[in-house]
Amino acid sequence: MSLTDNLDDADRLTSTVAVSWVGDDPDGFVESFEFRFYDENIVPAAEEDWVLTTRNDTLVLLPIQSGSKSANVAFEVRAIDNEGVRDPSPARTVFPIQNSPPTIQLSSFDLPPDTTFPLFSFSWRAGDPDGIENLSRIEISLNDSLNFISLPVDLDFVTLQVPDLGRNTPGGSVAADVFLGRGYSPSDIDVPGLLVDSDNTLFIRSVDDTDTTSFLASYEWFIKRSSSRVLYVNDFRKVANVRLQAFHLGILESYLPAGTEIDTWNITEPFVTGNSGNVPRSDALPPNADPTLRQYFGQYDYIYWVSSGSTNSIGGNNFPLAASVLDVFFDNGGKIMVHTPITAPIDPELNEQNPAIAILPLNQVVFPPDSLRRLSISIDAVITPIGTLPNITDPLPELVARQFIIGALPFEANTVSSAPIYTADYRYLTLQNASGPWPGPSFVASISTDQRVGLFTLPMINEQSGTPILTDVDGDPEAARELIRLMLESLGFPKQ
Repeated sequence: MSLTDNLDDADRLTSTVAVSWVGDDPDGFVESFEFRFYDENIVPAAEEDWVLTTRNDTLVLLPIQSGSKSANVAFEVRAIDNEGVRDPSPARTVFPIQNSPPTIQLSSFDLPPDTTFPLFSFSWRAGDPDGIENLSRIEISLNDSLNFISLPVDLDFVTLQVPDLGRNTPGGSVAADVFLGRGYSPSDIDVPGLLVDSDNTLFIRSVDDTDTTSFLASYEWFIKRSSSRVLYVNDFRKVANVRLQAFHLGILESYLPAGTEIDTWNITEPFVTGNSGNVPRSDALPPNADPTLRQYFGQYDYIYWVSSGSTNSIGGNNFPLAASVLDVFFDNGGKIMVHTPITAPIDPELNEQNPAIAILPLNQVVFPPDSLRRLSISIDAVITPIGTLPNITDPLPELVARQFIIGALPFEANTVSSAPIYTADYRYLTLQNASGPWPGPSFVASISTDQRVGLFTLPMINEQSGTPILTDVDGDPEAARELIRLMLESLGFPKQ
């Protein structure tokens, strides 16, 4: 028989080659073939390493000894006839091969946003022209393109986390713990060189069995320090978010023990325009809710979340994504206060499984029937307390709307899992412009019976002017702020 190849020994090949052959038998027919290949300097015994096949071609990964950059690999093939007789003189050729550099590419779908706290994830795709089996390891570093930390070769996703988010870390670089895979498995690996309150560059490369490295892939972003167990989330996705943040931070700061630091996280952009709120989630969110966002929230004890919309779009609102991964936060005893209007989704059926609605202390959103133009709260309408807050003996203040309120629907309460605490005097307006008192559910504030989640749905100040929308009957805006402080106390936020 003969071995067919058109290869020029003058040029070394990659180690993966396609080989074909033909065979014949003058007194019968060829039934099968056997082939083998080996380093020319390590010749096996005559009957070792043969592979049986009925094909007359194959794609093989030829061996290069670890630490070598090239090799001369012999390939032999022999025919077996219909009587089981093997060709005593196998066809043979020698392939001069060289190692090809491996490859690596960071996955754009898992890159951290422009700014993160010291907990982030990333993934990559590694390969090798000589075959994936030729890869030895993945190497990463932070802010150092010369010294690397090795990761298992079968890994393609990691999360790096500074213990306790670097809250007590002095200036300079710190080491980040490595958690393996999307299952967030702990390891004994750490990566030094992370810089808090600074730009950071991640370097990553793949390495093959010959210690040949791929090109160096990199990504740069800003890592900010976390300094608190209390997180304020600015999710009010309008230009006026700065005014709203100052107002609500003022309430929080006046309630917490003096000197308590508050971490702030801005996830407002892109801004919502118009009434639909039909925009993508904020690009400040990590692309992978699990494990990154889940473990990030799990680092906090208390969250104060102010949103411009949570119930009208699973894909566009930010809070539904967060709500889907708050289990670790709650398992650790976390408490969250949420300020968000209840708004109607464009497609109620698509919104039925909204995680935000599932964790908020309400039974369901009240959507106006098609016969109505809107539900609204008129000027001087009363927002009336019902009952008291859990573990709070102070009476709740009666509030009055000082401005016309639209765009904040009432909700129906679930009295088993939540304690409704305020109802508002809503009025309806029909398509024919007839109006009257709304007879349906009209709750606007509640707290979960396990005292983990508080909800307030009405705006407290005018987002454009900053003037109070809710006061007591005497016009004192401090009453509305005191209500929120009482809700924080009922939830168990630390009090001064």
